[in-house]
Amino acid sequence: MLLLTLTLLYASLWNSAQSLECYTGFSVIRGQTVGTTKEVCSKETDSCYRAKAGVNVLSTIKKAGCSTVRCFLNKNKCFEQEMLGSKVIFCCCNDRDLCNTASSFAMRLTTIVTVIHMFFCLSHLIL
Repeated sequence: MLLLTLTLLYASLWNSAQSLECYTGFSVIRGQTVGTTKEVCSKETDSCYRAKAGVNVLSTIKKAGCSTVRCFLNKNKCFEQEMLGSKVIFCCCNDRDLCNTASSFAMRLTTIVTVIHMFFCLSHLIL
């Protein structure tokens, strides 16, 4: 009985230690920071996300947090899209705690664009 209790205790501690931590927040005013508070995601399937949409010259909507649904098709990826004339950037990650900082996504997006650019340049040289 003691062995079973210790096993369950260890399993519960392991499970809570494996929970993903993400930056969270919401802002509408340009220049206002998002991601200064943190939350521990409640579901094992959650990923951290960060979204940014330019509304007009004075306003940018930013949101960050934990989600399974928002990141279902987008794990560890960023995408950029024009919606109603505004640029929207949406990124998801679950590879480490607090991975949804603006700088880490900017670096990943830059790396992806650089690799794609190099691929197209090399394909033109070969052909």
